[in-house]
Amino acid sequence: MVGVLRWPGLFGADPCDPTPAKPVPIFAKPRAKVPIGTLELVRAAKPEPEGGCSSGRVVGLRRYGAPQAEALPTIEIEYEQPAAIAIARSGPWCQLLLRSGSAWVHESCETGFISLEALWADKPWLYLLEGAIEQARSQPGNSGQSLQIGDRAKAPALRSAHVLGRRIVDGQTWLHLAASGVKECERSPLPDEVFELWLPLRNAAGRPNLWFHARGC
Repeated sequence: MVGVLRWPGLFGADPCDPTPAKPVPIFAKPRAKVPIGTLELVRAAKPEPEGGCSSGRVVGLRRYGAPQAEALPTIEIEYEQPAAIAIARSGPWCQLLLRSGSAWVHESCETGFISLEALWADKPWLYLLEGAIEQARSQPGNSGQSLQIGDRAKAPALRSAHVLGRRIVDGQTWLHLAASGVKECERSPLPDEVFELWLPLRNAAGRPNLWFHARGC
């Protein structure tokens, strides 16, 4: 995962947005001429008279020749604001994660793409995803020293982290974190509750090791 694709034209301003969406062609590879399907609004929102809606809008993928549409995988980046998941980028083209495989899009890639680094830039606190702490090092880089035995005993309890800095090592982004087992929404951690470590931004599969609370506390 290299980032996300914010797409107001498809996802709308909110889940109850009744605005129609223009289908977006998808391709098997970047700079291809013939599309293999479209991303489109497969279910429109149904607003209620008293406000809100009985069912929100759903964006899906229709492959040419397939009998029905499939849901497009998304991730929430703000309160009720989904975004498509970009797993690669080639110039003005973005490769999107699908439920089965992937596809490339050109439309909105340049204007809507947000890298993981930019997405996290203004987030004061992140939380560690499953398996992340096993990749922690005392120094950045895969050749860096693993956590000491005493540090490893504390590591499983770590929940949230604040980014102190970052460094590129062998083409990989490493984050310098101040991690804590304290829930940041409840209180700020005490100095002796903070644990510093280095963690790769992405794991071996290319997925992020951390994420943020899109809906706040």
